[in-house]
Amino acid sequence: MGAILANVVTTELIILVVYMICLLTITQRDQLILTILFLVGVSFPLAFYHHSWSFWLGFDYFVESLPKYVEGAPE
Repeated sequence: MGAILANVVTTELIILVVYMICLLTITQRDQLILTILFLVGVSFPLAFYHHSWSFWLGFDYFVESLPKYVEGAPE
């Protein structure tokens, strides 16, 4: 679930950045901006899917970590 969340949030941020860039560079072409944003919104999550899983697994390991082995402790 966390990897999906990371993918969705990152996609939303990328769409926002691309929209701001389009507003500065493309004027009076609303349909072109919407087409660009649609293509980014569809292609970026597919391309970022494995990276979001990697990010989430690293974050989960950092937060929870593995149990430490203590010699002589009961298992």
